[in-house]
Amino acid sequence: MAVCREAVISNDYKGFGLPNRGSDEGVAQLLRADCVRRVSDNLVFAYFYDPEPELGGREFPFGIIQKCYGLLSEEELAASGVLQLREGQLTNLRGSGVLLGFVDTGIDFAEEAFRNTDGSTRLIGLWDQTLNSQTTSDFAFYGREFLEEEINRALQSENPYEVIPSRDENGHGSALVRAAAGSEERGENTANPYGGVAPLASVAMVKLKQAKPYLRDFWQIPDNVFCAAEEDIIYGVEWLLSVAGRENMPLVLCIALGSNQGNHTGQTVLSRYLDDVARFPGVCVCTAVGNEGGTGHHFFGRVQDDGYEEVEINVAEGEEGFSTELWAVDPDLFTVEIISPAGEVIPQIQGRPVVNRQYRLYFEGGTIWIQSNLYDQSVGTQGIWIRFAEPVAGVWRIRVYAEGEFSKAFHMWLPVRPFLREETAFLRPEPYIQICDPGAAREVLTFTAYDVINGSLYREASYGYTADNRIKPDLAAPKGEVLYAGTGMATAFGAGCAALVFEAAIRQENYVILDTLVIKRLFTASAERDGRDYPNREWGYGKLDVYGVFVRAPGRTPT
Repeated sequence: MAVCREAVISNDYKGFGLPNRGSDEGVAQLLRADCVRRVSDNLVFAYFYDPEPELGGREFPFGIIQKCYGLLSEEELAASGVLQLREGQLTNLRGSGVLLGFVDTGIDFAEEAFRNTDGSTRLIGLWDQTLNSQTTSDFAFYGREFLEEEINRALQSENPYEVIPSRDENGHGSALVRAAAGSEERGENTANPYGGVAPLASVAMVKLKQAKPYLRDFWQIPDNVFCAAEEDIIYGVEWLLSVAGRENMPLVLCIALGSNQGNHTGQTVLSRYLDDVARFPGVCVCTAVGNEGGTGHHFFGRVQDDGYEEVEINVAEGEEGFSTELWAVDPDLFTVEIISPAGEVIPQIQGRPVVNRQYRLYFEGGTIWIQSNLYDQSVGTQGIWIRFAEPVAGVWRIRVYAEGEFSKAFHMWLPVRPFLREETAFLRPEPYIQICDPGAAREVLTFTAYDVINGSLYREASYGYTADNRIKPDLAAPKGEVLYAGTGMATAFGAGCAALVFEAAIRQENYVILDTLVIKRLFTASAERDGRDYPNREWGYGKLDVYGVFVRAPGRTPT
């Protein structure tokens, strides 16, 4: 375990999530890994000592490189039926007995919004992955873990943050908890007397550490934005499951993170893992569609016979670097030719199982890396990864050529909104198929966002469906407060509503029959729908109405 702890936190180790049902010893021997840590029956993380500062696409297929995930961000309570459940004589639901788990930027645990009426904490666990500690917990095996008793001792001190040095410097994680489970405010001059959706739910938070430098460099992610690696998110979920098991409570997971890496069919390591978790009895996994609407970050093309499809990317002034991925729809073979704004040409690379090329531009400067994997192991079709380091501003052209007997169709995606300058975009984008992972996962409950004041879809919300034409989003929920408005806040709102359903089931002593799929069916069957055709690419099955679960949905949960 000590070796694995060092492997997870040190940039000298490269880690990969791999599906494998064999023994850990067999995996280590087969891969010659320095450390293997099993997360589930079908997932291990293998670590290799490799002190080189970057990957550069030259050593490993880009498809197995860990993905990096960025943040997605009273009228609302009434619009979704929450107040009707809270104030009803037979319901009076506030999330009691349910654990809401978050994997995000942390929580300002001393806030009144996260306390009981007697001033004690509502957090039953906080794992800060960023702190340097020699912890020996089986699940929180790096960083530092704080349990309820220790948090309460800190709250009784004059300066709680000196006792527990964990804060939410970003604010995103705290905002999610306020929306999902903020305590009902007390006193005559309260700004929000109703608090969050489930103000009596218990809370556990994982404060994610930033992705290792080699991953940020590989994906060209700016230093000034938050991004988390798959391994840390998965280990965070693993810890939350252990907390729920220890407390014997149903768990609602709120994951308001997203990535454009991968082919948007829910096949990333994180998405597959969450699909497994979503099937656990007594667990509901809530995710966001992403805030990619209007960004111009998705392109869909089809190569005509004996020709090419030209993809144009406008690169903004001051863009230090980024990567883009091309994914084949069918098992056709694609090659690319790149033309810089000044007309310098990077010629086609010939199709082979794995091809790596690095080019230094003579006139404009900057470096281009290209890696082509003929058949990516996660999805079975070809993927081409292109990384631009210090690219000159202007319009870059990527000519895509195809060989094969199928559709000759492909998708390309640029990174999510926080990782790029606003003006960097495809010039002829496709507005649909923008669902970020893990929101594209098959089994999870995926939320988009809308404005409860005017009833319109949140203007930055990603449109569906998935690239393999599955219905996403599932539902629309309120977009949240001004500072952190977005589909991430809608996900927190939806997670709080799932906690209310669990509470009702606890009263009937049958919450274990509920999992993500059952709650998804209850929510979609009872959703508020207008004259549009449903499901659709923008709203999914309609607006979330948790009150409707108890009065309209077939097979509704008894009250």
